Amino acid sequence: MLSKKYLLSLGFSPNLKGYTLLAELLKCALDGEEILPLKYKGYKDLSDKFGVDVASAEKDIQNAISAAWLRGDVDVLYREFGETLDENKGKPTNKQFILTAAERMGAYAL
Repeated sequence: MLSKKYLLSLGFSPNLKGYTLLAELLKCALDGEEILPLKYKGYKDLSDKFGVDVASAEKDIQNAISAAWLRGDVDVLYREFGETLDENKGKPTNKQFILTAAERMGAYAL
């Protein structure tokens, strides 16, 4: 699956639940499914599919992104997402990450 390979190349940890949720959300976006607004559509669809609540899906994805920023290849992450970084947090928000990753992966899939 393209989304899992992409996340692994960025340094995401596949043992985190957020990795699985994020990979599924990116797959849906690449398949042309509507995922926005995340809280009412993307996360809601994930919560239905994986049996978690919406807040848990959001938090698990946030934790996976944070972990990647702590343990991943900083050069690759900044090359891919440098323009989306939140100045206060040093990493993109969930929405910024998801939209940028989907855009990058769409370009790779062409």
